[in-house]
Amino acid sequence: MVKAYDLKELGVILKGNGLELLEESSKIIFDSVMDWLEESAKVSPTPYDDLIGLVSPQIRKIVNEKLEDINKADNE
Repeated sequence: MVKAYDLKELGVILKGNGLELLEESSKIIFDSVMDWLEESAKVSPTPYDDLIGLVSPQIRKIVNEKLEDINKADNE
């Protein structure tokens, strides 16, 4: 390290420690949980959780955009 507190250096360290894997793993976990919630809501007798199906697309869009920010360099 040449410059103290260099964010680019931190990025190199994080990448070396699996930052890209973190982003992909987070997406897989989130999508799996959302799929599980949607399927559970379909078989549940309670009508209130049917709202999950209505808001799920918006939630998926917002959260997936945030997950893309874990490794911004990968998006360029």
